[in-house]
Amino acid sequence: MESILDQETCDKMLNVSRETSVKFETYLKTLKQWQENFNLVGSSTLDDPWRRHILDCGQISRYIEKKDREIIDLGSGAGLPGIILSIMGYKNVLMVDSDFKKTVFILEALRVCRLKSKILTDRVENLESLKNKTIVSRAFSSISKTLNLLREKIQKDTELILLKGKQAKKEIIDAEFYWKTNQINNKLLKPNFNTYKSLSNSKSFVVVCTFV
Repeated sequence: MESILDQETCDKMLNVSRETSVKFETYLKTLKQWQENFNLVGSSTLDDPWRRHILDCGQISRYIEKKDREIIDLGSGAGLPGIILSIMGYKNVLMVDSDFKKTVFILEALRVCRLKSKILTDRVENLESLKNKTIVSRAFSSISKTLNLLREKIQKDTELILLKGKQAKKEIIDAEFYWKTNQINNKLLKPNFNTYKSLSNSKSFVVVCTFV
């Protein structure tokens, strides 16, 4: 079992400023307050919030170089990872969730953290073109289902960055098989997957998918 991560260590691992860390604190405080009445995250994750939420989501920044890259957070829930990326300086973040209560929480979190990211209360399959966009998600769905939901909108310059657990490599195999056997993309694109060890959990992975 991994030890509880403190704020200072998390800040160093993500290489963030004190100002950014203060906003992380504000977000976590708001999340804990709302968690009392709304089931936003697993309650046990708040026993180690700097690891389970801040570090876990913040590590995505390693894979997105441009701060002005358009980012869409699928099934954002409590604004994870979208709010964390917004706090870290990403300027074009759209968080999508079909649960109205969760999007109300995201609005409040954006307000108290003084962020200007956008929210869409809708289903993922209703998104418009994903041209030149980075799609991020955590605890949303399997890779196969995610590709299926987005299949008509994926472009060659679409990128997916997905936080996955110990079954990540099996999900990738299933997704590659699904894509090939269903011929789901009329642009003849092929997904290319890379996996990286998670900073927050030794048994988890960050999956980056590009298209060729």
